[in-house]
This record gives sequence, structure tokens and C-alpha cells, in this order.
Amino acid sequence: MSEKNELSTSKPNAGASTSLQVRPGVVYKPKYQSRYSENAWEVTVSLPGVVKDHLDVTAENEILEIRATRLLDVPEGWRPLADYPAEKNYRLRLDVGPEVDPSGISARLEDGVLTLELPLREEVKPRKIEVK
Repeated sequence: MSEKNELSTSKPNAGASTSLQVRPGVVYKPKYQSRYSENAWEVTVSLPGVVKDHLDVTAENEILEIRATRLLDVPEGWRPLADYPAEKNYRLRLDVGPEVDPSGISARLEDGVLTLELPLREEVKPRKIEVK
């Protein structure tokens, strides 16, 4: 499994401020981890503040793509302690290779962590060979 596209911008932002404010057109790469077992890859992606309605996961041509948007939702009468951005966009592209069965991929989002189960095709799973 390899990674494609780390950080992308639609236009350069000369003289960017050091504030926490998100710059328009900037897409951030979320942190992630992957684990391999004999039956599947498991990928966990950190997407703090993202809700299911603002998350899109696709698999096409051996590329798994995750796009997400976090919207700052401050309750009425509350004031953030810092200058948090109103919106932050995430994008992660992973090359999962031909060994993953795209029809069996499952995903769940819980407490800002997206967990993906990428099952391996039967023909690439380790198998016991009988000795005669």
C-alpha cells in the first residue's frame, strides 16, 4: 500500500499568515496508520470533527480516496478560545494494489477516527500447503 498526494493547493498562497485560519483552496492530508493481517489491511484515519455527512470514501482502479470536510459548529452564545477555521478540507489517496477486493471494503466513523477494512482477494491470502 503506498501513498499518493500529500498536500495539494488549487492556487499558491504567497505571504500566508501563521494563524490557524485555513487558507482557501488548501487540502490537508490526515494522519493515518495501516496494519496488515493475513486476511485484510486495516487503515485508521484521524479526521477530528468530521461527521459522516461530510465524508466520502471511494475505491477505483486500485486507488482508495478519502475526502472529508470539517465544519466548525459553535453553539449560539459560545466563543472559540482561538481562531479556529470555519472549514477544513482533508484528502488522502492510497494505492491499495490488486491484492485488495474492492467489493468487500467496509468503513466506520467513530469519534473522529475512520476505520477501513480492506479484505484481500482469496488468491493472495496465505494458504497451508499439504505435504504428501
